[in-house]
Amino acid sequence: MTTAICSYENIRQITSCTLCNRTFKDPRILPCGHTFCIDCIRTTMLDTTIMTCPNCQAKHSVVNVDLLSQNVALMQLLHIRKIDIVQNKQCAICNVQPSITSCAHCSRQACVSCLEVHRQEVIGDIARETMEIERMNDELKQTLNQTSNDFRDQCNETFQQANKRFEEMQKNLKLLNERVCQKIQEFHDRRQTDLARCVARLHTEIQTIDKFVEDSKHLLIDVNVQTEVLLRLKQQFQEPRKRLPILSRDLIESTPTIQFVSSSFQMLNEELAGNLVLDKPIHGNNINSNGTSASGDHDSRLAALASGSRTGKMEIIGQEGCGKLEFKSPAGMTINADGHLVITEIDNNRLQILTREFTHIRTIIGFREPRDVSFTKDKRYLITDNHKLIVLDEEFHKVEVIGSNKSGKGRNMFNNPTGITIDDDDDDIIVCDTNNDRLVIISRDFKWIRDINTGIDTSPRYACIRQNTLYVTSGTKSCVLIFNKNTDQPINTIPELTLGLSIDAPKSIRCVRDLLFVTSSLSKSIFVFTIDGEYRGELRHELFARPIGILFIDDSLYVTDSDKHALFHFSGVLQ
Repeated sequence: MTTAICSYENIRQITSCTLCNRTFKDPRILPCGHTFCIDCIRTTMLDTTIMTCPNCQAKHSVVNVDLLSQNVALMQLLHIRKIDIVQNKQCAICNVQPSITSCAHCSRQACVSCLEVHRQEVIGDIARETMEIERMNDELKQTLNQTSNDFRDQCNETFQQANKRFEEMQKNLKLLNERVCQKIQEFHDRRQTDLARCVARLHTEIQTIDKFVEDSKHLLIDVNVQTEVLLRLKQQFQEPRKRLPILSRDLIESTPTIQFVSSSFQMLNEELAGNLVLDKPIHGNNINSNGTSASGDHDSRLAALASGSRTGKMEIIGQEGCGKLEFKSPAGMTINADGHLVITEIDNNRLQILTREFTHIRTIIGFREPRDVSFTKDKRYLITDNHKLIVLDEEFHKVEVIGSNKSGKGRNMFNNPTGITIDDDDDDIIVCDTNNDRLVIISRDFKWIRDINTGIDTSPRYACIRQNTLYVTSGTKSCVLIFNKNTDQPINTIPELTLGLSIDAPKSIRCVRDLLFVTSSLSKSIFVFTIDGEYRGELRHELFARPIGILFIDDSLYVTDSDKHALFHFSGVLQ
């Protein structure tokens, strides 16, 4: 029997929160392993996302307390303790003596000694509450009487002030009326004077026109002479006009263009990981044996990638998991002010910060489904998550939230937003509101400006902007939609329908050196177009499974693959 009493006491201590010293209510586990009530965690955090564990003093970054894991084992222990107390009819107050009756006030099971103490406590509580109610009633009566007298005095004073103000306004209106009448008369006199002056000026102009007509008659006599002069001038300009196409072609050929470089890498097991190659170049049949193209220098540089004439470095970072340098469905990525990579993980509900050398810096948790991330000039992180846009400062403290956990179509509401891009000219933020078939433009201070309707069932995914031209990938149209940001009007699609080409499940899009790069998750490749819509080919790698995010930094290419749960890095791709 002694053993049972000790086990009940131990269970009571285990099932009590160390912050409130009460039985746990909805216990949640911190990353350090300690458990507290969810309400105690909220009280400890106050208005910040940083929490210090009261037990081990470890600091945690928690964006949303509701997403912390529930202590399932502790919940089961609480349930077992409750059932055991009821079945054994144990005293619910001391948990030591057997229960013989229940409290009529709160129906708690109690032994003889605890029941009497509990009744005295209840009687004392009721007496204190009764005295407090009577005291509050007296204070309320006194306050109401005083307030009624004050209100009556204030009404009388206000009425006197209103009468005085009304009399002053009547006097002011009378003076104002006299001044307005005087100004109207003065204006009428000035207009009469101006009208007379204009009439005199018109007569003078008429005389000038008559003189001009006479002079024109004499000039028309020399029309034949002027025609011969124009013919001679036309002949003089023919020669420069013929030279313009040649100069234009020379200028285009001398303009620096993008050059692709093949990339390969030996993996740890010394097996070749494969090459990043440009497949299906549009002028591939015209490439000569020496690597040049009949269509110009631009195509010859693209053909250099397909020929595999250069070798760089390729790395695959990460594997499926929840730890450091592990990923679950990585998607969007960006680079912050420190030059570190910031990667969103949809299934891990977090951001992971890595150096350019792929050293883990930090992990930010507390999201639902983060899909894309961008970094502004004023050092703010923008993350599309569930049905909202979350804004964090440089230290990942919450600054602003646009939208909510519920979808919507109105102002400051989203329905599954995906891609984010920033206009470098005016720092406007453009968000792809996928299920609402629209683009949302937000100012640099996070104020809603306007929407751009992309069309019915277009499902805009990701976007980029160049000189007020928006390029948007469509999840249902298998193409890139082009819009004018200033007029909100559609311009064209990439690729054009006449090419007979489609982008299967387009995702991220980037504009680099006048070329558009579009990831295709079904084609397992990266489509390459010029900004005018000319097809240049597809960047392929044999290990691509479902490429999503794409990022160019200097001469390096970074690609997130959601099925591989990894990050591809190709160095020396752009020259």
